[in-house]
Formats: sequence, structure tokens, C-alpha cells
Amino acid sequence: MTRPGAAGVDVAPVGAAANVRDIPVLWPYRQRSHLVIACLDDPEEIEDARAEIEALGATLLVERTPGPLSAWLGRPSVVVADRFGTVALAATHARAGRVLAELESFALSCPECGPQAWGDPGA
Repeated sequence: MTRPGAAGVDVAPVGAAANVRDIPVLWPYRQRSHLVIACLDDPEEIEDARAEIEALGATLLVERTPGPLSAWLGRPSVVVADRFGTVALAATHARAGRVLAELESFALSCPECGPQAWGDPGA
């Protein structure tokens, strides 16, 4: 069961995929790359955004037929996780723009370069 999400996204129930650290097939990506995992029969829209996804430091993994990622994450599913495996988006469908927005937010969450490093604007 899903609940309505923002603009073209059906959000998976909370806790469906809190992280992807325990998925053995994803271990080579840990602490190396953000991940966009698409377990979809027709991932064309997300695949069309591959260049933008990679420019944001992410790896796009597409599983067109049920396999190990579908077994872990469900099918259909689109999951966006940071390089530490924390899931930012787990949805049954997501537009490429939403995926890119989640990846862009990872840059702002970095304590060295995000709002935390900018200091207090009121000071």
C-alpha cells in the first residue's frame, strides 16, 4: 500500500526501505556513490536522466525484470539513497525531476558545504 506523495510520486510506507546498506549487491557502492535504483518494467524517463544523475555523483541501477533488488525493495520501486545508504526517496513511481531534486539535496546536507557551514545569517 502506498500513500499519495508530491507531484507524481506514490510514496512507499514509512520503514519500507530506511537504508540500503544491508543489500549485498549494493556493497561495492557504499561510501563511493549516491544511488538511484529503479526496479521498473519501463524505466525510460529515469534512464533519459542518466547524465544528470551521474553529474550529481550518483550511479543509476536499473532492474527491468524482477531480481535481487526487486526482492529487497519491492516492485515497482524507485529508491534514491546517499553514499552512506540512507534512503531519501522510496516510491513506487517517481519522475526524473523528483529524483534529481533528492540528489541535489544531498549536496546541501553536507556539513562542510551546506547551510551548517554558512553560519548564522542573523549574527
